[in-house]
Amino acid sequence: MRTLATASLAILTLMLTACGGSPVITPPSGPLSGNWQINLLQQDPSQTPLSASGFIAQANDAITGSIQVAPFGSKGSCAGVSVLTGTIKGQNVTFSLNGGGIVLNFTGTASTNSQTMSGDYQAVGGGCSTVGITGTWNAVLVPPLNGNFTGTLSNSQYMSLLTGVSPAAPIAVSGSMTQSSNDGASNATVTGTMNAVGYPCFTTASLTGTISGQNVVLSVFGYEGAQIGTLGSAQTPALVSSGPDNAISLLSQPNGEMTLGKASATTVVGPCPPLGIGPTIGDSTVVVLAFP
Repeated sequence: MRTLATASLAILTLMLTACGGSPVITPPSGPLSGNWQINLLQQDPSQTPLSASGFIAQANDAITGSIQVAPFGSKGSCAGVSVLTGTIKGQNVTFSLNGGGIVLNFTGTASTNSQTMSGDYQAVGGGCSTVGITGTWNAVLVPPLNGNFTGTLSNSQYMSLLTGVSPAAPIAVSGSMTQSSNDGASNATVTGTMNAVGYPCFTTASLTGTISGQNVVLSVFGYEGAQIGTLGSAQTPALVSSGPDNAISLLSQPNGEMTLGKASATTVVGPCPPLGIGPTIGDSTVVVLAFP
C-alpha cells in the first residue's frame, strides 16, 4: 500500500507539472547574494568619489541585481536605478551598470569569503556624460539589520533646554529591527521599535523605512500611529557599519540626525511636551545603535 501511495504521489506531481502547475523555484543564494555598498574613485585630477548601492543575486556563475547609482557627471544627471548584469568565474567578477544613460563596466575580484570586491571600472563618453570615465572601485557586503539593539540619542536640543545642561546627557534606547527579504528592488524594507528611558518626547516609537547598501532612511511613528519624525533622509541617510565579530552599528550623520517634529513658519509641531519657553515641542538628536 505504501509503494502504491508513493507511486500515485509521483504521478500526481508529474500531472500537475504537465498541466501548468508552478514548481517551487529556489531563489538565487550564491555567495555574492545580498546587499552591497559600491564605492568608486574616478581617475581624474579631482579624484572624484562616486557611489552606488543595492542588491545582487548570484545563481551559479551569473549575477544580477538592482543598483541605485548616486548622481555624478558635470550636472549630476548620471544617476538612477540600474539593472546589474554580470558573471563570476572563480574569484573573477565582471558586471555592468547603466548610470542614467552611460554604461559603467566593472572588472575585479571577489574575496574568498565573498564579503568584499574590488577592481577597475570604465565607461565611454555619451548619454549623460560627454567624457569617458575610468577609475577604481571596491564593494562591501552589508549585513542585514536584524535583531535587538541598544544605543543612545545624544546632543538632544530639547533635553538641553529642559535640563539647562548643554550638551545634555545621552538618552538610553533599546529595541529591535527586522529587514525584509529583497524582491528584486534596489532596497529592502526595515521595520522595528525603539524604547527610550527618561525621554519626554516618546517612550516607545515604531520605525519603518528602507535600506540600500549602507544607507538607511526611517520614518518614526508615535504610540497612536502618527508620524512624529524621521531618521536620516535621501540626501543624508543614516549609515550601517560592521566591525569585528560581525557587530553592526547604525549611525546618523551630521545634519542627518533623528528629527522629531516639523517646523512651520510660526511654530514646531511635534511630540515633545511644551517647555513654556517658546514653541519648542520637537527635537534633534544624534543616533548610535549597536546590534551585538
